[in-house]
Amino acid sequence: MSVLTCRSFDDVVNFAIKKEELAMDFYQKCADKAKNPGIKEFFLEMVEEEKKHRELLKGLDPAGLESFKLDTVQDLKISDYLMDVPFRDDMTYQEALTLAMKKEEKAHAFYSAWKEKCMHEKTAKIFEMLAQEEIKHKRKIEEIYDDQILTWD
Repeated sequence: MSVLTCRSFDDVVNFAIKKEELAMDFYQKCADKAKNPGIKEFFLEMVEEEKKHRELLKGLDPAGLESFKLDTVQDLKISDYLMDVPFRDDMTYQEALTLAMKKEEKAHAFYSAWKEKCMHEKTAKIFEMLAQEEIKHKRKIEEIYDDQILTWD
């Protein structure tokens, strides 16, 4: 992966596209190796989510960044209480969710940190937008985890 700077819109977008493609490749490899059909399907859904991020980046217009509105997304912080889980071909659904949650958590932290480092408003806005996309994705996985794993019955 190339070195990231905040100098140009294109540099930031191209770097982020490569990062999304690496995430797609990771989830695709997980899907390819997973033994359980449900786990395989979950990882294929993750591939599709990363594709959406990539397509969002490819269609990004620097002129439209000023009007881009960011929604506040509540972080459930479930992943804060979980440990990283390495991929195994026989992992459980809970482990697959945890792996994905932690990966999205790290992507959010990465983009948030870079937003703070950028002096240029447009490149900082890209990182803010990407951080929001990652936290939305993490939130979606946390909701699934909360509904399907953290049952109190």
